[in-house]
Amino acid sequence: MKNIFLKIWRWIRWPLLVLVGLILIFTALVIWRAEILIGEEETKADVERIHANKLTWSDINGELPPEPDSAENNETLAGVDVNTNGIRDDVERAIYLKYKSSPRTVIPMLQYAKELQMEFTEVYNSETLVAVMEEESRGYSCVDTDKQRDEVKNFVFNTDLRKNERENIYRKYMTSWGIPNVEACDISL
Repeated sequence: MKNIFLKIWRWIRWPLLVLVGLILIFTALVIWRAEILIGEEETKADVERIHANKLTWSDINGELPPEPDSAENNETLAGVDVNTNGIRDDVERAIYLKYKSSPRTVIPMLQYAKELQMEFTEVYNSETLVAVMEEESRGYSCVDTDKQRDEVKNFVFNTDLRKNERENIYRKYMTSWGIPNVEACDISL
């Protein structure tokens, strides 16, 4: 009886090993594909959230945040945002304090700053970079002058770390994209 089992085993062991190997490869491929699909769904949700992240009156009405500690603020790319409105506190303060007598200037500049700031908080692939750049193009269009646009960029990208990270993000994730045909300003004045 033992000999019969040994003979049978000799004949079926290689096909059985091949079948087990194929099952393992198929399982690995299914898991890999599922992870890709989950990642695509997460990216899609993040892109929708980026496009929905608009400047609101509650973001700009209220108390100005305190001046952040410079060392703490420049320790990370995102910096300090105590009031969690998506605008780094030092940038928010600089824009407001310089142009506080002109809400028509402050509000678009804050929108643009918020959108530029998303490069540090939202971008992790080409799709999220495109979404952020589409939003940035809206803010860019909303700000009146090139001087003010450059000023906002200088406030947001105020350290070598931030400038270099922006370059790295562009180098790593840049792809072609178009300017969306949507309203430029989040808050109409």
